[in-house]
Amino acid sequence: MSNFRLAMLLAVVFALSPLAIDTYLPAIPMMAENLGVASGDIAVTISIYILGLALGQFIGGPLSDSRGRGGVMLLGLSVFALSSLVLATTHHVWELWAARFLQSVGGGLATVVVPAIVRDRTEGRESAKLMALLGLIMIAAPALAPSIGSLLLLVSDWRSIFVFLAIYAAFAFGVIAYFLPIRQQSNNVAASMKTPLITRYRYVLGHRVAMGYVLAQAFAFSVMMIFLTHSSSLYLEQFGVSEKVFSLLFAGNILTMALINRINSALLSHFDPPVLLRWALGLQVGACGLLVLAAYNHASIWFYAPAVMLVIGSLGGTTANSSASCLHYFPNHSGIASALLGTTQYLLAALISGVSTLFMNGTPWPMVVGMAVCSVISLVALVTMTDGNRHLPALPAA
Repeated sequence: MSNFRLAMLLAVVFALSPLAIDTYLPAIPMMAENLGVASGDIAVTISIYILGLALGQFIGGPLSDSRGRGGVMLLGLSVFALSSLVLATTHHVWELWAARFLQSVGGGLATVVVPAIVRDRTEGRESAKLMALLGLIMIAAPALAPSIGSLLLLVSDWRSIFVFLAIYAAFAFGVIAYFLPIRQQSNNVAASMKTPLITRYRYVLGHRVAMGYVLAQAFAFSVMMIFLTHSSSLYLEQFGVSEKVFSLLFAGNILTMALINRINSALLSHFDPPVLLRWALGLQVGACGLLVLAAYNHASIWFYAPAVMLVIGSLGGTTANSSASCLHYFPNHSGIASALLGTTQYLLAALISGVSTLFMNGTPWPMVVGMAVCSVISLVALVTMTDGNRHLPALPAA
């Protein structure tokens, strides 16, 4: 199977969580009204999803090392689909929270396998290029998701969104079951099955340079999750834009991410992933600085929107490079390394974005401050923990 076909196949699964997070954003006010709760009680389901996603990845990574990639992916898709159907039938907010958590665990089991499969096939710049191609294909998910949600709201209520997610997961199950070898194994199955889980995690955690990439990716991702958590309040409530404009603003974010993704992919022919990662994080820090200026000067939405596009767009040059750089060091433990990347990223993002909802006060400040602080920490972690290393070693440490 060619890298392009593999990327298209894996993108179907990788798009699962962006769809689960972004599709129902336009429905948050309607869901809150229907369930008789505050908007914040619905918005917190974003953090709940990220928390469950982390747990699913923590379990799924090592499981895929020892039991094979395909089976773990299909298990996750099954859990996701069934939980989505439960979400469509909830009538109480606590039911929504519980079903959302189960849905996210399934999403974690399915998606953690994707970077591990990429590392099984490639390394270094080639790995980053494949991750970038994968990212470009699945970028369409968050671009289309709010529009899909808004369209479903025109013809039905918010419950139809979760029915759609169940159908999508069932479709992904069929595609993976048909095209991906279910018994596909990692490079070192026998060793993985004999080595205790805690020992394998300790091995990855003890690699200081790799942990620099883990933390850089986690805090950069937290920047986006803070925005997603506050986006409905910022755009729909504080600035009073329509659901149509809301969807267009989201599309602008994703188009910027796609553009930077393509620039990053082209530059990978000339620079190693760590170099491009620094540039992307520098862009994110600078764009967050613009958001701070916007909040201080009470700027209009037309100043906020371009700054947000740069912040979110910078992720087009972070995730592929940080993942490839980290996984490069673990050819025989790519499932564990992928799980650590995902678990740290999602746990940290869930914690930070969840805490940020406690400070919602009808102004952009809670969002802006949180995004700016996380972006700075991301860049500092990269620079200090990778010891200025701008190149990947020729022979990865096993």
